[in-house]
Amino acid sequence: MSITWSEQDLADFSFRNWSIDAANLQREQVRQGANPVEAMGPCTAGDGLVVLSKGEKANAAESASRMLSSNDACIRFVPASGAASRMFALLRKPLSDSLRQRLDSEAVDFPFWTEAQRSSLRSLPALERSAAAVKWMLDEKSGLAHLPKGLIPFHQYTDGSVRNSFEEHVAEWQQLAGTAPIHFTVPQAFQAQIEGLFPASANASTSVQMLQTDTLAWDVESNDLARHPDGSLLFRPGGHGALLANLHAVAKNASFILIRNIDNVVPTPSMAMRNSAESHLLGVCVDLTEQRDALLREADADDTRWKGRAVEWLSSFDRSVDANWSVSKLLEAIDRPIRVAGMVLNEGAPGGGPFWVRYSSGAISPAIVESAELPEGAIGQGTHFNPVDLICSVRRHDGTHYDLNEYAERTMFFTAKKDWQGRSIRILERPGLWNGAMAKWLTQFVEVPVETFAPVKTVVDLLHSGRRV
Repeated sequence: MSITWSEQDLADFSFRNWSIDAANLQREQVRQGANPVEAMGPCTAGDGLVVLSKGEKANAAESASRMLSSNDACIRFVPASGAASRMFALLRKPLSDSLRQRLDSEAVDFPFWTEAQRSSLRSLPALERSAAAVKWMLDEKSGLAHLPKGLIPFHQYTDGSVRNSFEEHVAEWQQLAGTAPIHFTVPQAFQAQIEGLFPASANASTSVQMLQTDTLAWDVESNDLARHPDGSLLFRPGGHGALLANLHAVAKNASFILIRNIDNVVPTPSMAMRNSAESHLLGVCVDLTEQRDALLREADADDTRWKGRAVEWLSSFDRSVDANWSVSKLLEAIDRPIRVAGMVLNEGAPGGGPFWVRYSSGAISPAIVESAELPEGAIGQGTHFNPVDLICSVRRHDGTHYDLNEYAERTMFFTAKKDWQGRSIRILERPGLWNGAMAKWLTQFVEVPVETFAPVKTVVDLLHSGRRV
């Protein structure tokens, strides 16, 4: 269906460096909504998911140590553009009796209070503390909900100091990788403030989500694109999949990128444990990269043994691999970026997990699938959960870098319903950074200890005893 765009629409597209075809495609995607992925079954231990033995962990740690000692080999990448509004959403509606009682008894222990606020809370009758705490947290001027999640203090130490997620990520990364670079994607309005947090010893940088990755929205009531009262189109950030452009820019400066979410941080006493598990993931990725590169360098159309080795190696990444494939097809399948993703045993946490997925190309490969992408019958089948702990191998065997945009599955976009100015809209998100944006990568899942996953999804998570050390 053709559509006539206004001059303002065309100007907005040009400002974002969009083609008309790209705008038309987005309109169709957000109009129709996303389709479930073709999940063939969960990846489980021994079937798409590796559980490392003690010896394998030792070997992986050696490979990781060798790579971490190399110059410009590794970068930490932390998506941190999100606001803290979701953390406080449960406080914007009437509190349940259990939540109110907990806040009355424990609200004083939140790590983000000033000493004056904490003293004031202690002076109140216990039954009044929850109301006071909620009022302060949601205050439009001095509250916390309008801040980026990474700026909220998550941990309080015995010496009285507090650290937010940015500071804890830098500290943990320095313990693992010394002066290797760490990069955060951040909201532009807070970029200068965030950069001011980093110590001189930190090789830290930031970037903002690119305007060209914005997306259109659909007005459900009018059955047309959502527009402002002045007639201009509503543009929204394109979800974490929009950060593929930022990741690609960072990838030009490293061989391996280690990705972890901003809200998944631990205090200092737990960093060594997490870094040990991280070194296992990195080592596995280093070893797989060296195996891939050896196959690419040794390729010989007349060597049947090479073809057999290539088929065997590829089979753990793609169930559709066939011994009758030509050498050129095998080379194309091998010559791709690699990701190793840590997975924890599912203990009821919401979110995505590892599944075997059939793609339109016919490939049947391990993929990280969100609950919203699964057909109804597949929800709850997985044994493991995705904590977003990824090691990405982004450099080719010849020293050049992969164009990460070429390995995204553009049909794996997300849609969701939202309220906007009292209207129901359907929003469009680009294929998720660790979902569709990496769909055509070579993927290996590895089990990691559940203790390595320490997310803060709601403000109540900050009352966990592990946040006070």
